Amino acid sequence: MAGASCVLVVRLFALTVVQGSALAQAAEERLDVEKLLPTWRGKLLDRKGRVLAEDVASYDVAVSYPLAKGEWARERAQAAARAAAGASWRKLTSAQREEKIVQALPEWQEAQASLVKILATRAGVAQSELEHRLEGIATRIDEQAAAVYRRQIETRRTRGQALDVKPEPIREMREMHVVFRDVANDAAFEMRRLSDAFPGAIEIIDAARRQIPWASAEVEVPRAHLPRPIRTSIPLVLKMDGALDQLVGSVRNEAWKEDLERRPFEKTLEDGTIEIDLGGYRASRDTVGSRGMERQFEDELRGIRGESSRRLDSLQEERTDPIPGKDVTLSIDAQLQMRVQAALDPRTGLTSVQSWHTHSDALAIGEALPAAAVIVDVATGEVLAAASTPLPQDQERSGRASMASETASINRAIEAAYPPGSLVKPLVYLAAVTEGVLREDEAIECNGHFFKDRTDAARCWIYRERYQFTTHTKLTGGPLGVEEALARSCNIYFYTLANRLGAERLCEWYRRFGLGTLGGTIPSAQAAALVDSRHDQFSAVSLGIGQGPMTVTPLEMANAYAMLARRGSVRLPSFLAGGNKMSAMYPFAPTAVARALDGLHRVVAESYGTGNHMDYGDGTKDPIIEAPGVSIWAKTGTAEAPPLKVDRDHNGVVERTVTDADHAWCGALVGNPGDATPRYAIAVIVEHGGGGGRTAGPVMGAVIRALVSEGYLIGDGSRKVRNEVNAGAVR
Repeated sequence: MAGASCVLVVRLFALTVVQGSALAQAAEERLDVEKLLPTWRGKLLDRKGRVLAEDVASYDVAVSYPLAKGEWARERAQAAARAAAGASWRKLTSAQREEKIVQALPEWQEAQASLVKILATRAGVAQSELEHRLEGIATRIDEQAAAVYRRQIETRRTRGQALDVKPEPIREMREMHVVFRDVANDAAFEMRRLSDAFPGAIEIIDAARRQIPWASAEVEVPRAHLPRPIRTSIPLVLKMDGALDQLVGSVRNEAWKEDLERRPFEKTLEDGTIEIDLGGYRASRDTVGSRGMERQFEDELRGIRGESSRRLDSLQEERTDPIPGKDVTLSIDAQLQMRVQAALDPRTGLTSVQSWHTHSDALAIGEALPAAAVIVDVATGEVLAAASTPLPQDQERSGRASMASETASINRAIEAAYPPGSLVKPLVYLAAVTEGVLREDEAIECNGHFFKDRTDAARCWIYRERYQFTTHTKLTGGPLGVEEALARSCNIYFYTLANRLGAERLCEWYRRFGLGTLGGTIPSAQAAALVDSRHDQFSAVSLGIGQGPMTVTPLEMANAYAMLARRGSVRLPSFLAGGNKMSAMYPFAPTAVARALDGLHRVVAESYGTGNHMDYGDGTKDPIIEAPGVSIWAKTGTAEAPPLKVDRDHNGVVERTVTDADHAWCGALVGNPGDATPRYAIAVIVEHGGGGGRTAGPVMGAVIRALVSEGYLIGDGSRKVRNEVNAGAVR
């Protein structure tokens, strides 16, 4: 009796003193039922309050870890055996208990198999697919538990503590895990009844899915001012699917490694304790902005989960309500964006190879050309539209599906970079005058080639066999001032300015104009200095006409022109309504800016301007940029492009490589007649479109007419400026 009493005392001591706190904690944990409360993302709105993306109520189906692991049947069998045994359960040995569990197991295994089959049927997926998802959930949680256990062991090892730690269940093993998202209402109702019939196996969760109201729309495209071969008085009505997809972006229902590292849901501190961030990311079961504005404004749109803790003994509940994400109002005008997107659509005809283009002979008439356009409000730096083609939905319509399939998700207006070509010329002029290497009114001769002993390098575009090797000086009878140099796009004038500035100073000015800061590349100060030190004059002067080791995005180019219009005031482009404050001011001489604007106006207004007219070869002509009633200051540009690989039959085999198809650019400032300062800056690029005037110029005209249609410009008076209350930024 004494010996038996000693054994009982020792065991009692172990349970109450040695293991007492741990056992008490475990008991307490079983009495506490913790649950995360879902939050929802904020809305994306356009500048006029139109909803671009929002969460709408939906239902998700979640499963428990035991069901995913395949252990739910055993848990239910154990509970059933214990309930059947009643008070005698405690008297049974481990072997006897296991025998009773095994006896009850077949019934629950059958129930588990039946549940999986019914779930798959209700969700409309193959049973093998559901089993694969369940296996994935179990594997992920097991890996997380193993990682937690390894961290615990490592912490104890560094502290010199005993390593005989028993792995404890982690939080995820007690939570439900989404296996189906956004199920239909009737399916959710049926599955909710299953959750009652199969306790602890599944749960129907009130959730949200992201809805894009502008996913599909019809846009009317006027064609009265298009180039003559495609001109008609009958508007074209385009059904636009996913026209805002590239800009608005999308969300994914999975947190990636970079998300977990940036803001984890659980973080183990140095002392081994776990810190919970209810706004953090959890692996494989989180909504995350993955592209476009959804990604850019992820931190603002993302909400913070709530949390509830309920005591089973007292039914008391502690609750922390979720905090929804903030609504974000963008600077974008959805209707203007749609109109610009329609202008870029190959079905309109402006961005498919046409007979009037100066394109490569290797490109077939009608072949689709990727393109982009961006509009920036000069006064505020707000981006009103940033359109790009092809869209993901356009891949099958494109004659270049192999390229489209790889880049259709890219918004070329803000994410793709190209050599800017002649669009940088007014910027080079202002830099040269401000640095004192050029008088504002200084004229420079064009002799066709910059280097005296080289007639095959650093030439003017007009010094070619097809133009009988003429020069602008021969055409004008003397040296050119900046106004004519811009209007005629004389390369020699700007080679000269680049040579005087040197690569290092010129690249610094490009960066001041914002080029190379939002996705483009401008040689660093060290790289530019190296060009100067090597006396690599060809590379240095090439930078003066936007060629060589430099690229810009259309957004950067439009913003640089906006800075020119603001006479040196720097504002970063903004996708948020309200724009950005002035961040710097460069001392451009007002008269120099006036000369640059005069030159850009002559590009369109004078017959010798590169953006004035196109000749069809039969004695007929058309304006290149046709926008009646709008004041236009523009620059066309043609930039060397990398080889184009063409796969017309979509079989993944490159049929031919085109090496002589340049990118076509057009940059412009526009306003109403009488405006002291241009209102909007625009950049347009058509990949491999050839001549900037003939290809990008008509697209620019369509973009300007879109601004008129939406009331941002008065135009020819056929449309009135919208009421200030409705138009917000319309002045």
